[in-house]
Amino acid sequence: MTTSPSPSSHDSDSVPYSMQVPIGISQLPAGPSGCNTLIGCFNHLSLNSSKSRFPTPPKPVASPLGTRDEQRKIYHGPKLSDRATGGPDAGPLIERFSCLFKDQYHCKSNPKGIVSLGVAENFLLQDECLEYFKTAFAKNFLTSDLSYGDSLWGSRRINRALSSFLNDYFHPAEPLTSDSLITGVGCSAVLDQLFYTLMDEGDSVLLIGPYYTGFDRDLIGRARVNLVPVCPPCEGFSPKSIEYFEKKMDELAAQGHRVRAVIVCNPHNPIGRTYPRETLLAYAKFCEERDLHLVSDEIYAMSVYDSPQSDNVPFTSMLSIDPEKELGIAFDKARLHVVYGMSKDFCANGLRVGALISPHNPLLLRAMANTSMLMKISSPADVIWSTLLEDRPTLNKFLATNRARLAEAAAHTRDFFESRGIEVYPSNAGNFAWVNLGPILGIETADEEKRIFQKLLDGGVYVAPGSGYHNPVPGWYRITFSVARENLDVGLRKMEDILGLRKITNGK
Repeated sequence: MTTSPSPSSHDSDSVPYSMQVPIGISQLPAGPSGCNTLIGCFNHLSLNSSKSRFPTPPKPVASPLGTRDEQRKIYHGPKLSDRATGGPDAGPLIERFSCLFKDQYHCKSNPKGIVSLGVAENFLLQDECLEYFKTAFAKNFLTSDLSYGDSLWGSRRINRALSSFLNDYFHPAEPLTSDSLITGVGCSAVLDQLFYTLMDEGDSVLLIGPYYTGFDRDLIGRARVNLVPVCPPCEGFSPKSIEYFEKKMDELAAQGHRVRAVIVCNPHNPIGRTYPRETLLAYAKFCEERDLHLVSDEIYAMSVYDSPQSDNVPFTSMLSIDPEKELGIAFDKARLHVVYGMSKDFCANGLRVGALISPHNPLLLRAMANTSMLMKISSPADVIWSTLLEDRPTLNKFLATNRARLAEAAAHTRDFFESRGIEVYPSNAGNFAWVNLGPILGIETADEEKRIFQKLLDGGVYVAPGSGYHNPVPGWYRITFSVARENLDVGLRKMEDILGLRKITNGK
């Protein structure tokens, strides 16, 4: 990405990549950990973080919860598995988010609460959603929905509705059928099951940096894969960035690490931008040449809006590309897997509906069916989303209204920061702005970025620090703008007061 320096500074590193400090971020002193992950950022606010993000097989490593004797101090039962206790310790993150959610700002009931501008939730159609979802449930929930239904991995109803929606809006190169996908309780659960099925413990995954911090939880917690951010000095959305994926894969191979997959987050989180078609084709070519799985997370696919500052590259689903026709190369379509869900485009994080679309890999879907009951979506969520997907007049209006409100909220947020001399990345998708507070606040290290994060939180506003997304350049923050306008403005005013930001007048 343009916010990332060259990865060449890692060439001589010998430690496992997941243990390395991201490029451009200095190592913090001993004691509380730095913000190498969002968990690390929250750890510093309460508890010491773990020093290992995942156990390096086959040698056992110490649990983040401490030695066996140290574990005994907090747990006096029979031994827990190393598999469960050896991963990232999310306890501090859960504790802090619980405090955040319990103490959220409300103009009447909790005016001294914390304004959350750091969680990617969309409240811009909250009233419309509540009204429609209530009606959809009341009219379409059947007695059969009280049973396990007609499928162990969702229902024929949701698979039919979703495959039809994807055919119409994602423009796949080949039509999808209801057998092309499997559903689960949100994209996090789907990604967890997918990488548990695709990869072996300790295998590596390449992805552009910065990247969505939830991948640290979704892919490492149970599948125990090694996430390797690639931070090219060139524009990260350019086909040229693939050269740095090739270089990183060769470096890892020389260190004895096996790369098995690449993740593309399109539209990108936290940058908020869509990928050009030629870059997606370059990813496909790279994965074919290196025999890798290609996973495309497209959860913000319908949250693309017009932005005067952006080049407004239209959303292109990985399902729509055809490397054989477009590049004239062989491409094994069984390596392509797309993840999509209801949370972002349909303003419904709480309903927990996600899907894996892998039309040319029935063996993968069958393997995931073995554990599909672990993530079977609830009948009410199934009914609500199926009803909306099949109601095309309402669906079209809903998506158009969402795009318009996202565009307006994004412009409002951009104007606030730019009028105060602060750089905002030219985004055109998602629920957030990628904002560079570094120059105006003199942030040069991750430690300084963390202190600003803490200062804002203490002052009653939560924003997401860039180093929590493995951004190699300190000073960037992800600001969610898809919240109630009053909450957004209160949060922005708090930031202004806490950080001493001032509106520029007459060029000064």
